[in-house]
Amino acid sequence: MEKDKKESKNNMLPLEVMREISLRLPINQLTDRIWKNVTSDRSFAKTHYERSLAPTHRYIFIPQYTNLHVSLDLDALSQDIDADASAATITKIPPCPPLKDKTKGPDDNYSIILGSCRGFIALYIHPDSFVIWNPLTGSYRTISCNHIADFTDIPAIYTFSGDILFGFGYDAIRDDYLVILFWNHKETRQGHFDFFSLRSNSWSSFEDDVAIPDHLQRRKNRASMLFYNGAIHWLSHVGNATGTIIVFDASQRIFSEIPVPEEAARKCMDGNLRELGGCLAFYYEKDNVDGGLGTSVTIWVMREYNVHSSWTSYEIPTGYFEPFWLSENGDFIGFDDFPGMATYNVNGELLFRFDRSLHRYSCATCAVYTESLLSLPNDGSEEEEGSSSGVKDS
Repeated sequence: MEKDKKESKNNMLPLEVMREISLRLPINQLTDRIWKNVTSDRSFAKTHYERSLAPTHRYIFIPQYTNLHVSLDLDALSQDIDADASAATITKIPPCPPLKDKTKGPDDNYSIILGSCRGFIALYIHPDSFVIWNPLTGSYRTISCNHIADFTDIPAIYTFSGDILFGFGYDAIRDDYLVILFWNHKETRQGHFDFFSLRSNSWSSFEDDVAIPDHLQRRKNRASMLFYNGAIHWLSHVGNATGTIIVFDASQRIFSEIPVPEEAARKCMDGNLRELGGCLAFYYEKDNVDGGLGTSVTIWVMREYNVHSSWTSYEIPTGYFEPFWLSENGDFIGFDDFPGMATYNVNGELLFRFDRSLHRYSCATCAVYTESLLSLPNDGSEEEEGSSSGVKDS
C-alpha cells in the first residue's frame, strides 16, 4: 500500500519535470519504473548521453580463452583508495546473443573487443562477423563481412594483422554508426576502404570519394583504434619509418594526421591508443636506458587536442602496464605484471593494488565505454534487430 502511494505521488509530477530530473541522474538510478515513460523516449536517451551531469564509465574485457564478459565501475574504482577496494570486484555480464551458439568448438566460438563508441561495444565474432552491442540495454546488431575474400585467413589471435584495419565511429551529421574496414587484396595487394552503415544496413565503399593517405596503405603492423572527439583514430607505423596517428572524421569523411612526439615516433610500433582523463593518449613498452633489468612503460598524453606542444610523457617503472583510466586525482589505473590491478601516480610511484581475485583472469581484449540508453538506427523498425545481412552494395 505504501509503495502504491509513493508511486502515485511521483506520478503526479508533470512529465517535463520528471524528464529534467532524469537528465541529471546517473543511468544506474534510471531503472525504476517510475521513470519508464521518460527513459523509453529515444530523444531522451540521446539528450541524457550528451548532457548528463553524472555519466557512468565502465571497463569491459573478455578474459583469455573464454567467452566470459567482465566489467568494472571505473567511477567507483577511481574514488576508492583502499587496496582491498570492493569497487574493484568484477561484475559478470551476459555476453551478446551471437556468442550463445554452443554447437561450435572453443576454437571457432570466440570474440574480440575492438573498440567502443557512445555506449556501444564493437566485437569481432570469429570467423567473419561483427557485432555492435549495447551491454546496458542488451540491444545489438550483427554484421557479416564474408564479402572480403581473405578475411577468414586471419589466425585465431586477439588482434588484427596489418592487412586488415578496423574502425568504428559515429557520424553526427547523418546520425549513423559506421563500421569501417581497410583491407589489402591478398594477390593484387590493392587497398580497399569499405564501410557498413547501420542506418542503411548495407556495405558501401569510400574508394571513389575519400583520399586515402599513403601512410595508411603502406602500413604493415596492426593499428590500435580509438573513437575520440568525433573521429576514428589509428596509431599506425610503417616498417622502420616514423609512426603517426591517422584520423578519420566520420562525419566530414576526410583524413588527417596527428604527429606523435619525435622521441616516440620509432618506438610506438606496438603501442596502443587510449582516452585518459578525457585526453588522447598512447603507451608502449620502453627498454630501460639506465642499464637496469627489465623495461618500463611510457605513456604519452595530449593535454590539448591536436596541439603538438601539449604532448606530455610519463614513465611507469614496470615491465608491463596496460593503463585504462586516469583518476580524478591524476593517477593511472591499469593492469600491471602482478595479479590484479594497480594505481601509479604521475611520478611512476606505485600507490596500491586492487582486488587480488582478479588473478583468475588474463585480460585478452578490452574497452572503456560510457554507459548509454542509446539505440542503433532502425532499432524497433521492421528490420529485426540482430538480423543484418551485411550484403555489399554492387
